[in-house]
Amino acid sequence: MKQPIELRRVRDFGQVINDSFTFLKENFKPLFKSLFIICGFFLVLGTITTAFAYLKMSSMFTGRFQNIQGGQYDYIISFVISMFSLIAAQACIHLVTLCYISVYLQKGNVKPTFAEVWGYFKYYFFRVFGSTILIAIMSVIGFLLCVIPGFYVFPIFYLIIPIMVIENSSFSYAFNKAFRIIKENWWSTFGVIFVMGMIVGIANSFAQYPITIISMSSTLVSLKNITTPLIIFFSALRNILMLGYALPGIAICLCYFSLAEQKDGLGLLERIEKFGTGAADNSNLPTEEY
Repeated sequence: MKQPIELRRVRDFGQVINDSFTFLKENFKPLFKSLFIICGFFLVLGTITTAFAYLKMSSMFTGRFQNIQGGQYDYIISFVISMFSLIAAQACIHLVTLCYISVYLQKGNVKPTFAEVWGYFKYYFFRVFGSTILIAIMSVIGFLLCVIPGFYVFPIFYLIIPIMVIENSSFSYAFNKAFRIIKENWWSTFGVIFVMGMIVGIANSFAQYPITIISMSSTLVSLKNITTPLIIFFSALRNILMLGYALPGIAICLCYFSLAEQKDGLGLLERIEKFGTGAADNSNLPTEEY
């Protein structure tokens, strides 16, 4: 029988990428069950708002608005609402993935149940929500000051939420640890985020480009009667493909485990402590660390 992936160990760039896909494959059913149930509302909302936005775009190109300026205003409003829905869905998917991995770790590399993931999600939701807003503000400030500082802190900020969830830590602790463990490993961490983001982006383009082309080409006679069904279909497909953002979530967690293992050797210490005892700590939540 194939052994489950050991999370706490040092990995190079290629191993992080490969093990991310392996972890997703081995945990596909329980992970996506949690994602569909917990993030289902945001996926449905995203489908509705996306379809509405592109239908507004289609109306602009077919000239069905008597007031062109008013039509543009309606499109902008619907597009902004759609973007907020997509961001909320992506954030929810990311948090569910982190909670799944955290429970997986606490259970000793055993697949968690939906109830366990849901319990973690409720526990961390408001803490992560507030921290995400704070990270977004700091990121904007970094890019406004100069592109280089914003560019530099980008992968570091990506590590903060995983540290908070996996170690059940405060924001300040996670912030400081992210800066500490990424030293001498900035490029590899950035590379993992970039590659995984590109993979998910390419997957999402299979729905993004068709829906844009259909909306802009709806004046064609051949599309007059099927524009609306096609827009609804590709809107739903686009939001379903959003679940692929679980993959970058897995990858950044494996980056964190690798970086933390290089600096602190927690995985090695745990194996030494458990050697010959057969004991494992399966408590519901990790202890606070400051």
